[in-house]
Amino acid sequence: MKKDKICISNIINIGDEILSGHTVNTNSSYIASILYDIGIFTKRITAISDMKKDIIAQLDESMKNSDLIFITGGLGPTNDDLTKKVICAYFGFELKFREDIWKHILELFSKRGLIPDEINIEQALFPDSIIAVPIFNSVGTAPGIHIKFDDKHIFVMPGVPNEMKTMMSDYVTPFLKDNFSDILYYRDINTTDIPESSLYSILSNDPAFPFGCDIAFLPQGYGVTVRVKNFGEKDFRKNYVDKAVLTIESLIRNKIFAYDMKTPQEELVAVLKNLKLKISVAESCTGGLFMNNLTNVPGASGIFTEGFVTYSNDSKFNTLSVNSQTLCIDGAVSTVTVSEMLDGLLAVTKAGIVCAISGIAGPDGGSVYKPVGTVVLGFCLREKNKRFVNKFLFTGDRITIKEKASNKLMVEIIKYLKKDYN
Repeated sequence: MKKDKICISNIINIGDEILSGHTVNTNSSYIASILYDIGIFTKRITAISDMKKDIIAQLDESMKNSDLIFITGGLGPTNDDLTKKVICAYFGFELKFREDIWKHILELFSKRGLIPDEINIEQALFPDSIIAVPIFNSVGTAPGIHIKFDDKHIFVMPGVPNEMKTMMSDYVTPFLKDNFSDILYYRDINTTDIPESSLYSILSNDPAFPFGCDIAFLPQGYGVTVRVKNFGEKDFRKNYVDKAVLTIESLIRNKIFAYDMKTPQEELVAVLKNLKLKISVAESCTGGLFMNNLTNVPGASGIFTEGFVTYSNDSKFNTLSVNSQTLCIDGAVSTVTVSEMLDGLLAVTKAGIVCAISGIAGPDGGSVYKPVGTVVLGFCLREKNKRFVNKFLFTGDRITIKEKASNKLMVEIIKYLKKDYN
């Protein structure tokens, strides 16, 4: 039976490595985003040490103010992995050896050509209670734990991200969808070339703002996403959100390039597939980041032909036939050079659309005329002989500038293909 109220969740990430800064806590954002899409409100995300008293304190707090508790970390076989023992002590469980779990561990080690140590037997010990159910771990040795205590559900999963994600996908998410109401409906409006403050000013000046919905402004590396959401009964909430989206569209139409986009690379792959276009790229300052992001999307092989990292001037000359005089007079970071990089790609590939990036990621290499963050982006459509080359100035450290440059090129291509290609 699905619940008819907004469910509250707490996420607890356990591990000294998180608190020391040596491990980035991606687990919490992943879990919270899954819960948000289902319509479950995350009230608190906490990172704590592997100490018994800290785990108990967070359990006490979460049991008071949440319906669902998600715990990651501390399920390994070593002496600092205390989560399972503390959970058992907290709920009054005994640990019992499970033959089925041990069999899975042996099979996993066998597939990897390894022999388990005696310490791994620890991972076959499981709470002996009818309210504790194992969550199968298909990619690791530590099973998760699902505890149903009164009207609350506690999910305990490994801290290793791919193991946690597999459990969320295979067990936890389907369980939540089957047992808790999806009372949230939302749409994302993806904008570019307009700051968050300007977006807010335009929308909030409309007398009907916030249009019967909750409006959130989410800055991204490529622009600002306007999230329009509504809680309530299905037909009611969808009607309000869809009407709000139409109103917002009428106010900022020329700044919108996509709707409900997850990432620029996923959107670009989808658009290219739809248009049956293939793409190739030449990268300088981004060092292959554009290609990496693009090929992280399943199915990218259907639209991506080849790419080149022409980092040095010599490689631009030898691989793409960029004129040596251009490189000498205009420099590697110039609209002329990027345009010639596009010409080179048209000559050496058969892709329907080619694109190129050259810039100064820093922290050195900048000048008064070309400061750090200067990036020139371009793309060209072979059949239409349509060319876009422009210069941008991005802020941030070296990694941030590279990410912004790669995302911006994708967004510019998406904008053109969606609005002007036909």
